[in-house]
Amino acid sequence: MTEDGGPHQLSYEPKLFANATQKKVIPISELYKQLKKLSKELNALEQETVDTQSLDSVTKQLLAPSLLRHKEPGVVAYVVCCVADILRLYAPEAPYSDDEIKAIFNVFIDQLQLLGDVNNQFFPLREYLLTSLATVRTPALVAMLPNSENIISRFFTVLFGVVSPSQPHNIQMQILDILQQLLEEPKSVPQDVIDVILLQFTKKRQQDNPATHQLASDLANATADILQKYIYQYFNDVIVSAAQQRASQRQQEGESHGQRRDRGSGSADSMEDLRSAHYLILELNKSAPGTLLNVVPQLEEELGVDDVEIRVLATGVLGQMFAEKGYTLAKRYESTWKTWKGRRADTSPVVRIQWVEHAIPLYQHQPQLARELNDYVVEKLCDVDDKVRQTACHSLGLLEMTSPVQAAIGDNVVGSLGERCKDRKAPVRSEAIVALATIYSQVYDELEQGVAVAKVKWGGIPSTIFMLRYIDDPDIDSKVESILSGAILNFAKIKDDRSRCQRLLVVFDSLTPKARSGFFSYMRRQQDIIRLTNLFLTLCEKQGASQSADSAGAMDQQLRLVAVKIAACFPEKAKVESALVQLANLHDEEVYKGLRETMDPKNDIKTVRKYQKSSLKRLSTLAPSLLDTTAPLWKCVGLTTINRALVPFLIEHASSRASKQPTSAASRFNAAADALLTYVTNVYPEMLRSSSAELFDVSELRVSAVHATEERLVLMVRFAKAIPKSVPRNADLESQLAAFVRSGSMRQAKYAAYLLTQMEGADVLCAALTGDVVDNLDNRHLEQRSPSFAALSRFALYAPTEFSTYADRVSQLLVQNVLAGSLDDVAQMDDAGNGSVDWVSRADLEDASLAKIYAVKILTNWLVGLERQALTRDNVQLVLGTLRQLVRNGGEIKPGAATRATDCQHLLLTAASCMLKLASVSHFEKILNAADMQSLALVVQNPCFEVRSAFLLDKLLPALVAQRVHVRYIPVIFLVAYEPEAALRDNVKHAVEQRLSQVRPTPGSPSVVEDSFCRLLYILAHHPDWDDSQSVPTLELFAPYIEFYISCVCMAQNVSLLFCYAGELKAYRNRAAADGVSKDIPNDVFTHRLYILSELAQYLLREKSMSSNWPVNVYPGKLALPADIFEPLSDADKAAVPRRPFLDADFVARRAKAPTATRLGTGKRIRSKSGAAAGAQAGAQAGAVALGSPKSGKRKKAAAGKPSAKAKGKARATHSNDMDDDSDDMADDDEAAEDVEMSSVAETSDEGDSD
Repeated sequence: MTEDGGPHQLSYEPKLFANATQKKVIPISELYKQLKKLSKELNALEQETVDTQSLDSVTKQLLAPSLLRHKEPGVVAYVVCCVADILRLYAPEAPYSDDEIKAIFNVFIDQLQLLGDVNNQFFPLREYLLTSLATVRTPALVAMLPNSENIISRFFTVLFGVVSPSQPHNIQMQILDILQQLLEEPKSVPQDVIDVILLQFTKKRQQDNPATHQLASDLANATADILQKYIYQYFNDVIVSAAQQRASQRQQEGESHGQRRDRGSGSADSMEDLRSAHYLILELNKSAPGTLLNVVPQLEEELGVDDVEIRVLATGVLGQMFAEKGYTLAKRYESTWKTWKGRRADTSPVVRIQWVEHAIPLYQHQPQLARELNDYVVEKLCDVDDKVRQTACHSLGLLEMTSPVQAAIGDNVVGSLGERCKDRKAPVRSEAIVALATIYSQVYDELEQGVAVAKVKWGGIPSTIFMLRYIDDPDIDSKVESILSGAILNFAKIKDDRSRCQRLLVVFDSLTPKARSGFFSYMRRQQDIIRLTNLFLTLCEKQGASQSADSAGAMDQQLRLVAVKIAACFPEKAKVESALVQLANLHDEEVYKGLRETMDPKNDIKTVRKYQKSSLKRLSTLAPSLLDTTAPLWKCVGLTTINRALVPFLIEHASSRASKQPTSAASRFNAAADALLTYVTNVYPEMLRSSSAELFDVSELRVSAVHATEERLVLMVRFAKAIPKSVPRNADLESQLAAFVRSGSMRQAKYAAYLLTQMEGADVLCAALTGDVVDNLDNRHLEQRSPSFAALSRFALYAPTEFSTYADRVSQLLVQNVLAGSLDDVAQMDDAGNGSVDWVSRADLEDASLAKIYAVKILTNWLVGLERQALTRDNVQLVLGTLRQLVRNGGEIKPGAATRATDCQHLLLTAASCMLKLASVSHFEKILNAADMQSLALVVQNPCFEVRSAFLLDKLLPALVAQRVHVRYIPVIFLVAYEPEAALRDNVKHAVEQRLSQVRPTPGSPSVVEDSFCRLLYILAHHPDWDDSQSVPTLELFAPYIEFYISCVCMAQNVSLLFCYAGELKAYRNRAAADGVSKDIPNDVFTHRLYILSELAQYLLREKSMSSNWPVNVYPGKLALPADIFEPLSDADKAAVPRRPFLDADFVARRAKAPTATRLGTGKRIRSKSGAAAGAQAGAQAGAVALGSPKSGKRKKAAAGKPSAKAKGKARATHSNDMDDDSDDMADDDEAAEDVEMSSVAETSDEGDSD
């Protein structure tokens, strides 16, 4: 206002033109002065106080074309600033016509287009123009103009074009205000504007200029309610148009509704348009989801269209939209969410794959929402299409296992993923194994901390993976070995050996007993490949040094044979074999040395890795094509899982130091460390050499806890057994071990005695201790005499020279006083004569009972320990006679002796085990006869489950698998045909099929199992259950034995051989035994039984062949039966053999009428009162399994050979604990024992203490 309160007027009247026509302006310098002055004064005027009539002259002048189109950019810049101020001062009305306003805004836009040049001298004027337009809301004038679409479109095009990340933020905000005004003021928004806005959401635009994308996002969010209908219309037009185009294209190609293919073949252009449109939807959902109010239902409709590619597209887009964080689309559009979930069951696997790819990531992005999908994910993990299953496994492996993700994934998903590891398709298996391992690697920290929830859900992953060993597939095995060293153990990312050992223990401790067998089987597989690789390298080196052509040719053949064996352990056998042959032809010592060093148990992990890298680098230089194929071999044989560097920490965990702190982490892994150290001592004892000082630390033996010292002694014993005479000698250790022998517990005395025998120069001490122990044997004033017996059993075996001084005295004492029952007679009589008692573990037996057990072991060890030339007939007869009496009399030294029933069980088991031990020594094996084998066979059918199970699984089967005893003992294992526990039968079947059937005396000859068929028939002919007076029931009783043998051994390839073996029996007679068990039965009776069994075996083989469609041809070879049990017939004797059938016709007729299931030997084995078989019908009676205990000629009827539920659950643990002392008596072969346990049904077998 003026001083009198009136409105302010423009005081300056500029002279901008040279004449009245306004076509020519004044000189440029003067023009700048005039415009600057005018702009300054206009800028100073306020809208509320200005006298607009004073502006009329200037208002008209500024619109002169000579000014608005001036060639000087500065002139135009000043002019538009002045015009902007005029519009500000006149607002809300404008002093111009519609055409003039259009011209003005076109000039405005031209100036705004130059905003990108921030260094221009006139940039401040253009910035002023922008600010004026934004604050005064001048663009609202455009909305009132008719046909203003072009101007509005120009605004959007220009302003989005000038935005850049380097611009000041205030400029971008002002541009946003202007654009927002241009959307809010008009009644409708031009389509070009929508196109410009959506253009900013394209991928290219986002990459080229992120600022425009941000501007478009802010604008869309600010005007979402305005843009909704336009965006919907845009997408509707694109989608409908593309769909129609694709439908028209398919119709032109002649594709009818009934012939529609899985993937539509519509126009590529229309599909590209659809993809672009759906991509924009995704970007809008991320940046401005409010604009898609009507678009989401449109996507829901696409889920149900016939076109597969459109369904795929819609499924993927909605899946990504549901995954957007901070915006739960599923809650706003429940119908769409439900329809989308339904696509999991789409008829097209391509759509199901798309669904899986976007459903599983919801665990990551929307954990709460994903909980609804657990059952559906399980469904897809079991989908009929392998690619769907593969995608599901792969997607699960990509998840980042945060706490919310772990909580969202259901236990059923984890279990189903584990099942996919056994999928019939290799790619699915591979993805599942990798996914499980990746998940385990991410959740390991929680498992290490012992988080209960994590252990329940994820702790079983290693067991699932190592159980895959039972499939025995090279592809699976290679994958497991790869992820074991990778994601499971992850040693490459762990820098210190203590932490590596900790991780190994965490993994191993989580394994189930069966999975532990799988783990050790993988370790043995590595050991086998290492052995073959060492042989391969040796042959390579010899080949390089070979001079003659003949030797080189033979070497090449050997190399190829070894290469074939190595290649068989890997998936691509042919490629690996070819690569190994090429590797052999390289003759490069550096490569060979590097490979050999990776397998050296003396190297630590760092050294192994160094040689792996250096040798592979060298190989890549010499033969790059071999690298990918042979690298898995380097990785497989590298000793990193079990390594020398980990041994000290394993000892620490397994030592008594940990046992004194029961709550410590070290104590938690005591048993796991113990099991791993057992493996190390048995397989790689060299790894222990560098840790012998820590292992034999005397302070570990001086703790008060007896159990702790026993466990430490166990570790020492294992080391000493692995490396004989390796116990370091020092006074403190000698003194402590001697103290254990004299006054320790049974286990302390036993182990200490063994360690002293393995100490160089300790012979004198062993002799003195032997004398002390012998004096204690009949010392009735001692509370516990069993420790002395246990220690003496070790001295008898490992210090035979020192023991020999007392041998006669000891043997007489043991046989006459201990085993005959005069020692503590009163204690022994309390339960003598009881018919049937429950099994009592050895740890719970009384001292007198233990003394008897160790008396048997002392006698046996005495014989085994003596040199052959030191043996006498009397010694052998005394010991062997004692063992025979114990086995044949069911654990009693004399028939009918009043021996406690629980003692009989243990004595029978011990005596049978000791007889097997003698059988493993060649000069004793020759003494054992057929009657001894027959006696051992009956132990397998003992009424006590624990006796027969321990003898079979812990003694006989491992000895046969390891080939420690003669193959003539193989038929004994087939007497488990009536075993009520399926696990025992299946363990036998597994051992026969996987190990024993592979053993052949010479290449091409019958296997040892096939060769044992006649021996089995011999055992059956001498079986006490045979009743000659009841032909048909006897045949029905004995047929299942042969059928069980056939089920384990018979195949199309060997049925003719077995048929010939059975028929050949009629050319022989039973050889009379010098020490027969059944002397009262004439030899001709046994021969007659053999002929019956011969025809029975042929009948059953023919029956099996017919059911399996196998031809039974004449066997071309010549067979000879074992001379120790069969005597060939002379020609005259052969002619005297009756031509009539020996097999009872009634049996054949009854069997022909019986159902197939009945013929397969499902009946129970029962003894009648007369000792004859009661027949198959009686066998069906409840609870009537009779596995008789041998008692002289006749055998008692057993109540039930099946253990109680409680005993069954602890059976294997009990066996191992009871037999723990036997591990030092017989040569250990853990590999054989593990192979016996590798039965697919050995679930009841728990790993026990086998020290």
